[in-house]
Amino acid sequence: MVTRDGIRELTFQTLAKELNIRSQSLYNYFSNLDAVIEALGTEFMHNLHQELIEQVSGIAGKDAIRTFAQTTHRYFEQQQSLDEIIYFVHHFPESSPFVQATGDVIGLLKRLITHTEFKHMAKESFVQNFISSVLGFTVLEVMGFLPDGQPSRD
Repeated sequence: MVTRDGIRELTFQTLAKELNIRSQSLYNYFSNLDAVIEALGTEFMHNLHQELIEQVSGIAGKDAIRTFAQTTHRYFEQQQSLDEIIYFVHHFPESSPFVQATGDVIGLLKRLITHTEFKHMAKESFVQNFISSVLGFTVLEVMGFLPDGQPSRD
């Protein structure tokens, strides 16, 4: 449902209707809508982390970083509107599984760049810029905010 309609359309009522249950029944599983978003975000980032591990295994240096970017971009494209969930991670405390799963993805990137030399940028700056560029571009592209006719990532 979120993949099809977007996270902003998610309410207990719309979710219950999609599942063909009463909205009160959802409280048996989730205390509120934030708990649903946290669960969706955790799964989203965990699945991305697993995909990244599979794709970068056995690759090092700039090839690994390139593969990380391509895999992340492809994953976000495949998730359609669910990629919007990344904007909610800052709503949760550091102890949240959503935040921790996001940290796992960033931690993997940091491990990949540990042994990569950069001529003009500190490694921590690279991580911040890389995340902003890859995720920012991907989300803008997937959400249709880039003008038609723009070159794609390929």
